Amino acid sequence: MMKVFVTGGTGVLGRPVIRALVNSGHKVVALAHSPEKISALRALGAEPAAASLFDPSSLRDSMQGCDAVLHLATRIPKTSDMKPPHAWAQNDRIRKDGTGNLVDAALATGKVKTFIYPSVFFMYGDGGDTWQSAATAELNPPAPLQSTLTAENHVTRFAAHGGENRGINLRFGSFYGPGSRDSQDMLSMARKGIVMPLASGGTFKSMIWVEDAASAMIAALNHAKSGTFDVAETEPYTQDQAIKALAVAVGRRSLFKMPRFLLRFALKPDMRGLLGRSQRITSQEFRDMTGWKPEVKNQTEGWQRIAQGDARTSIAKAKAA
Repeated sequence: MMKVFVTGGTGVLGRPVIRALVNSGHKVVALAHSPEKISALRALGAEPAAASLFDPSSLRDSMQGCDAVLHLATRIPKTSDMKPPHAWAQNDRIRKDGTGNLVDAALATGKVKTFIYPSVFFMYGDGGDTWQSAATAELNPPAPLQSTLTAENHVTRFAAHGGENRGINLRFGSFYGPGSRDSQDMLSMARKGIVMPLASGGTFKSMIWVEDAASAMIAALNHAKSGTFDVAETEPYTQDQAIKALAVAVGRRSLFKMPRFLLRFALKPDMRGLLGRSQRITSQEFRDMTGWKPEVKNQTEGWQRIAQGDARTSIAKAKAA
């Protein structure tokens, strides 16, 4: 069993990752910034570490004795807040400076041998209906994703430093699941009969159930070699298929599609262009290497799980009242 240092432990991905690590018998040290986060991490079974991504000495001290680092910290702005120039500044700093500091600290310990970073495949160009992967896709990142490549390069630097070091970048699609704020917002709109399409109907939008993303992190920790790999659902849906799945989940025959020109008020042109790309992602290389496979294979199953979970929660609350 390993001692694992985790950043972003109270986030959408961090919570299920820590639970999975603890359930597997690993000891988890997780970076914490506030009393609320410290309490949440302890409840998950992790040991909080009062360190900062931007204080290298605190990272080195907190990371002593650790065998692996999982860097899950992000600060992605809500879609409605993405347009201002400063919206991505903190997330860029986490990706660039934070990842660099973590890699330096991990190398300084001499004990950390594995560094895993959850990246994204949104920076791939438009692939139409062809299957894309890190080995075949053209990289075409807009400005907000340039820092993601910097973070990946830091992970590659970690792997190149020593023969036993593993540096692993996992490129994920959009997370969705019960703990996702965006998922709950989309379901809330769907229950009112409306949806905001991000792309044309035939555009593939590969996603990943957040618990499956967490299990992929554990699979990478246990079995992956150094490199960059894609992780997505087995059956990526087109935008029209995804909207149909959302409608079915809330018991509607169809949803009213809001006009896409409204995105102009929330997003810059480069981000609108990014969201309009078709990305049909295959995870075959990662599956063959690690034996991982997603529990939720497509969005019909995923959205129904979220909606049914909401219904059970409402019933429980009603009984309690």
